[in-house]
Amino acid sequence: MRFQHHLFICTNSRDTGDCCANRDSLAILKVIKDTLRERGLDSEGGIMANKSGCFGLCQQGPNIVVYPEGSWHQVRSAREAIALIDALPLAS
Repeated sequence: MRFQHHLFICTNSRDTGDCCANRDSLAILKVIKDTLRERGLDSEGGIMANKSGCFGLCQQGPNIVVYPEGSWHQVRSAREAIALIDALPLAS
């Protein structure tokens, strides 16, 4: 496996109604990517983070799904995004 964890961050934007993009999911994605890069976790054996389309839980967003766990997370701030990264187990 190239990466131990893969984070999919919904960045979907809707013209009307709730959506993760309107709840700052792009800023959260940037915090995640910057944190992974600063910690050296954005390469082989680390954690990959990517934009994703809609998960259908717009009113609960921003939403992140972590694989291979298949766990779903509501992340509303940079602090919560960093806490999610900190909680992911990494094999040495």
